[in-house]
Amino acid sequence: MPRIIDYEELANQQKFKELRCWEENADRYFKTKEDMVKWINQPSIVPFLKFLPKGKQSEFRDEVVRRMVDKTIQPDGTYFETFIRINVFARK
Repeated sequence: MPRIIDYEELANQQKFKELRCWEENADRYFKTKEDMVKWINQPSIVPFLKFLPKGKQSEFRDEVVRRMVDKTIQPDGTYFETFIRINVFARK
């Protein structure tokens, strides 16, 4: 994923009159595996699938889900993901 400096550099090339970039903590907490998988299937994985051949999309998605479940499961059976959101405000 791009870093905040990458967004700033790209935006600065456009010569905006006003530009602000900032990070915020947007950690995700899921009560069930199904809740986490729903989130993965929506905003987080969609941008990547279009770059894969149709025959590889399912395999890639399944591997992402497996790794996310393995890395985020908590002792109580919930799932927690550390997530930093980068926000950009720009005005021409």
